[in-house]
Amino acid sequence: MSNISCYIVDDEFRSIRLITSMLKDHFPDIEVVGSHTDPQSAMLQIRHMLPDLLFLDIQMPGYDGFSLLNNLPHVSSEIIFITAYQEYALRAFDVHASGYLTKPIQTEKFISCVRRAVERIYLKRKVSIPVYADRQNEAEPEIFGKLPLRLGRECRLIAPEHILFLESMGNYTRIYLQNDTPQLVCKQLGKLQQELQTFSFCRIHHRYLINLHHVISYTEGADIEVLMRNGCRLPVSRRQKKHFLSSFQQLMGI
Repeated sequence: MSNISCYIVDDEFRSIRLITSMLKDHFPDIEVVGSHTDPQSAMLQIRHMLPDLLFLDIQMPGYDGFSLLNNLPHVSSEIIFITAYQEYALRAFDVHASGYLTKPIQTEKFISCVRRAVERIYLKRKVSIPVYADRQNEAEPEIFGKLPLRLGRECRLIAPEHILFLESMGNYTRIYLQNDTPQLVCKQLGKLQQELQTFSFCRIHHRYLINLHHVISYTEGADIEVLMRNGCRLPVSRRQKKHFLSSFQQLMGI
């Protein structure tokens, strides 16, 4: 029995066939439970099936992908957008999409986006994330472990995905956590950055290291500011601007 259910909405049959084939080749535990070229018909099926993963074309005749999502307020599927255009990437990020694939779909970016979606799905279920390897023996995906941190006399294990961002306080670092109070640890930010380098963290400033998965949006222009999930706005230094934008685009599969 399949672990993850998937639904595909695209006005092109060939795109649906391609995604189905790529899932079969690289993610055999993901089952395509339905697909449709008509977004309004697809919407009815999605409401009934409640798939774990939803591939969604953005530009479709008479109905775009964002409009479809607005009419699915109670569906918590992980979303991967597929489109021939790049200008919707920031808007896709605003709705917390797992990925953004531009046509023609590249295999490496496809695998990266789906793996990220799989991680999120399994984190929602609070169970172990599976390890996938494709037919070319590609490297295993990142597995979320625990970060051991000493808080006074207590040693606490913190899951990296629960960290929103870290703030340098000299020889100390304040760690901002999801649904928890910030924690002050006796460890410099640079050391923690090394320990978190295999996860989706990005140094945006000499004071801040952020978890890219918890970025809600960012302002564009000469000076960039990111909005984090807890409402904090953090500056991106000009020195780190290029690195941040590159990391963000890689995360979104752009």
